[in-house]
This record gives sequence, C-alpha cells and structure tokens, in this order.
Amino acid sequence: MKIATISLLLPLLAGISLPALADGPANDPLTGTNWHLASLGDAPAADGVKSTMTIAEDGMVSGNGGCNGFGGTVTVTGDAVAFSQMRSTMMACEEKAMQQEHALHMALEAAKTYAIDGQTLTLRDGSGTPVATFSSAMN
Repeated sequence: MKIATISLLLPLLAGISLPALADGPANDPLTGTNWHLASLGDAPAADGVKSTMTIAEDGMVSGNGGCNGFGGTVTVTGDAVAFSQMRSTMMACEEKAMQQEHALHMALEAAKTYAIDGQTLTLRDGSGTPVATFSSAMN
C-alpha cells in the first residue's frame, strides 16, 4: 500500500516542483545568464579578448577572464552583491588579456551593488561608480 501511495504522489510532486525550478532563471536574469564583459570602468573591453561570467542559482560564479578560468562564490541580497573565495588558473597569455583579466578580478572584488537594464549588467563599487559592465548572451 505504501508503494502504491508513493507511486501516485511522485508525479504530483514532480509536477509541482519542476515548473518552480524552471521559472527561476527567467525571473532572475542575474543567474543562468552567460555575461560577456563589455567594459571595465569607463574603458571598453580589449578587442579580441573574451571575458565571461556566469552566476549559478546556488551562488557559484564561474567564467573566463580572457586567459584563465576563474570561480568562486557570490552573495546577492537585494541589489547588493559580494564576490568571495575567488580563485583562478594561472596560465600566462598575451599581455592585453592578462591586463584585462587582472582588472576584471579587481572589479569583482570592488563590486558592492548590481543593476540589470535590459541585456546589460552593471557592477558598481561602494560609491556607485561602475566597475564592470556586461552584456548577456543566454545559454
């Protein structure tokens, strides 16, 4: 009898749970979006250097600074954001890629708030100055 009851309840529970999970990224574009670096401060991203970042629903952040992969955690409360426990591989690359990657890591460390306007994510420091801007490319 217990097996029959569980067998009947599983489809119901799955039907209730799965749509809620599927709606998560659509309601929060910060997570589940592949963000491409557009600028650092007021300087555009370097030509030919692709820096990306993705924030997962579980608070993990990962990406590529233009040369090395990176990862860590991010805490989001309202519009406040804090990147922590950041780590990166340590390969040497072309100078402009290394410079952009270093500046991106510094921007993530300095970021205190975020805002999304359409397809644009802006990270700002404690004074409200933009430290990094990204454009979205849905996964």
